[in-house]
Amino acid sequence: SSGINAEWPLRPGLIAVILVISSGVNSQEDEVVEDAVYGEDASFILNQPVALNAKKFSEALKDQSVVATCRYLLYKTWKDWYEAKDLCENITLPITTRGKSSMATVKTEFENKDIVTLMKLGFGVKSVGKKYNRNNWVWLGLERVVNNDVKQDKKKRGEKYFLPSEWKWVDGSEPVWWNWQKKMPDGEKDKKLELYQDKVSLSKKGEWDDSLQYKTMPYACNYCGKYIVIQKHVKWEQAKSMCKSFGLTFATVNSKQENDDLDLAAKLMMGADVDHKRWNETNWIWLGTTEVMHTNGTGSDVWEHHDGSPLLWEPNWDFKRQPDHWVRRGKEQTAVAFSRINTKWDDSFVWKKRPFACMCPDAACTTNIY
Repeated sequence: SSGINAEWPLRPGLIAVILVISSGVNSQEDEVVEDAVYGEDASFILNQPVALNAKKFSEALKDQSVVATCRYLLYKTWKDWYEAKDLCENITLPITTRGKSSMATVKTEFENKDIVTLMKLGFGVKSVGKKYNRNNWVWLGLERVVNNDVKQDKKKRGEKYFLPSEWKWVDGSEPVWWNWQKKMPDGEKDKKLELYQDKVSLSKKGEWDDSLQYKTMPYACNYCGKYIVIQKHVKWEQAKSMCKSFGLTFATVNSKQENDDLDLAAKLMMGADVDHKRWNETNWIWLGTTEVMHTNGTGSDVWEHHDGSPLLWEPNWDFKRQPDHWVRRGKEQTAVAFSRINTKWDDSFVWKKRPFACMCPDAACTTNIY
């Protein structure tokens, strides 16, 4: 079974990243579900799922230490529960969904599936080694706060005896959906340290387990961002097709705020350090924007996105001479690259191999939930 909300009117869909529909229209039934999960004060936009191709996406992310869906971040570095909590609370969330950062909260079946997808992106679609290999598990922001220091009756273990009122998410809410593995939670004790299993981890199968707080494993944080940055170096056309194959779209930027959010995503997923050589390819991220070309092959100085939509703002080009329309091999620089050094833009040759950014249809999930 999967928790008390099994009868709620959840929307059918593919295993998914939960994404926002920009219209923001909710049905009465949806509002009931949302209020019950997040509280009456939450500000909501209707979520809908979209499928990610975890196999193809994970192949591109295999050398990346931080990976993301549109809703969550996965840090592959192993930490104990309290270390993970502190680290999640000190990341900066995107401007478009600015709120309090935290460990991952899972309040619906779709969100649970998204964490599973996240783990597949980070560690491959198959489980690693034995069941409790910690690369098959990730910390969630759920802990037992009542009766977490007393021995649990062995006859009263498992989901049947699970009391949501004794558990709290890091945002202070009680769990309303769960998916405990068989005979869990069991509240086992570390007799040497006098500690009980009262923190929650989730497996690649989507099942929950109560764990000891000092156990180390990967951890997930809430993200809710628009951009996902992939550090694998590819050509511009490859970046476009890869984003599509993942179930996303090539990133477009239409405002200073979105430009800042892309910079944040790059720092979260690639780190803040940049190469000291300005034109090192690692310092530049492909965007899905190109110059409109005349029939004779020369540039028009008009820029549009890969889907034919117009560029809606005046970006800050790198140096006064950019875009400079440099010609090489008989071809002009036509594609836009984003600088990780100063967030400015440059026109570039499409054959250069660089990191790239994909995009969710819109900001990924609920906003202002704290």
